[in-house]
Amino acid sequence: MISFKHFLSFCILCLGLALCFIALPRVKAALNHIPVETGIEKIARHRPVDDTEASRLIKTAQQSIALSDHPDYWQDLSELFYYQAQKQNFYSDAGQSLLKQSADSAQQSLHRSPANSRLWYKLATIDVLLHEQPDKIQKKLLMSIMAGPHETAVLIPRLRLCLSMLPSFTQHDRDVLSGQVVDAWNLSHKRFIKAFDSTLYMDTISALLTNSHPLILKEMVAEFETTH
Repeated sequence: MISFKHFLSFCILCLGLALCFIALPRVKAALNHIPVETGIEKIARHRPVDDTEASRLIKTAQQSIALSDHPDYWQDLSELFYYQAQKQNFYSDAGQSLLKQSADSAQQSLHRSPANSRLWYKLATIDVLLHEQPDKIQKKLLMSIMAGPHETAVLIPRLRLCLSMLPSFTQHDRDVLSGQVVDAWNLSHKRFIKAFDSTLYMDTISALLTNSHPLILKEMVAEFETTH
């Protein structure tokens, strides 16, 4: 007769084996994906990746996804397609095709992990390059703001894109954007002036802040005038 101690040990062993079996694909995917992460780091540092290596990294990323359907792997795949599109010229036929693949991969990532403000913004910029309708781009921008209203890495470039499309935003959306303008101003006056150093931008900002934040607008105009 099996003792309780032996039975418990057997159950623990079975549980451990089951957990290992479940975790194995994720471990294999993580190990498989290391070259992709290294390649993307090279791209981020503006170190060239040739077409052969880029194609190999795309296949590796797709293998990682097959092993473990993780949003980060989809995001990395999107980055690689985007990099190839840039090398081909965004507006060439090949570039446009690669941009669509980049957008599809980004959508897959966001479907699994929607609270990614940087990726929503990146997807909006891809839509611009693909000549998508303004309302489609705006939705991505607003999703980026919702996911990370104070995400410093994208706050100013995202706001620049939003302001360039301001006439198409609803009044409610404009209220959200006025808050983003104030956040960007508070982040760094110097960076703000540098990013929005044109009369066109300042006119748009004035239209947003005249009623909601007149004192802050007065500060902006005064500092803008001292630099011109």
